[in-house]
Amino acid sequence: MRGSLDKIADIFVQRDGLQGYTFVFPNQRAGLFFRKYLSQKIASPIFSPKFMSINQCFAELSDLRLADSLTLLLRLYAEYQRLRPDNEGLERFIYWGRMMLTDFSEIDNHMVAHVEALFANVRDWHAIDEHFAFLSEDQRLALARFWKEFEDSDIRHKTNDESSKMHREFLYTWELLWPLYKALRESLKQDGLAYEGMLHREVLEHWHEIPQQRLREKYVFIGFNALTGSERQLINQLQAMGRAELYFDYDSPFLCDEENKASLFMSSNIADSSSNKLHKESLSAMQDKP
Repeated sequence: MRGSLDKIADIFVQRDGLQGYTFVFPNQRAGLFFRKYLSQKIASPIFSPKFMSINQCFAELSDLRLADSLTLLLRLYAEYQRLRPDNEGLERFIYWGRMMLTDFSEIDNHMVAHVEALFANVRDWHAIDEHFAFLSEDQRLALARFWKEFEDSDIRHKTNDESSKMHREFLYTWELLWPLYKALRESLKQDGLAYEGMLHREVLEHWHEIPQQRLREKYVFIGFNALTGSERQLINQLQAMGRAELYFDYDSPFLCDEENKASLFMSSNIADSSSNKLHKESLSAMQDKP
């Protein structure tokens, strides 16, 4: 990773000035290393470029502020109490609440289009074709098998009070996911807050409302591999405006190995991005996620 960042620094040092460039990384750590390599190669004073993480990049384009994890958990619990007055206490809710927040953020980060359908509680597996028409045939069959097995299991365990109770609790909670998702987003938005995936989604769904002065002159995305839907859309939007470059570690043996799943992401990124027009030797930078 460090060698790749060093090569990228070489490329930009050879350009006529770095003012106007904003370097975006998957996390802060990669940005610190790149800043170090860049500074070691600059012999005379220059106007410093900007360095930021992908989350900071999204945050600059939104009026929403990222809420801390405790605030998010308490907001979610308040909505859960409202929807389910007979709920368990906060101590028991914390584990499930954290899981829900992670799932909600993932859903928004990947720009899932049919969130209500995703959370639908389809007890009649024959109705899956109607409710989940957007799924592939294999996905519909897998979902149908899941619900049929679940119902069969429920029947088999009706004599077991504990198992039956767990099944009922599962279904009850599943039915609350869509109302909880909507209520949490509405509650946060009213106060100008958001969780990570929500902020990303809001930026992209309201892209044409973003004041042009918020956009930076030139973005350089370095070190991304498994792009989320929101990251991919952001980069594509900026590339369409002529404001973005994207650098991959094109020659990494892991990414060239067709048996390695990481190579699938790389192939998709190159096919979906104008970065495939850049010279192969310029496509360098490993993703460095903690």
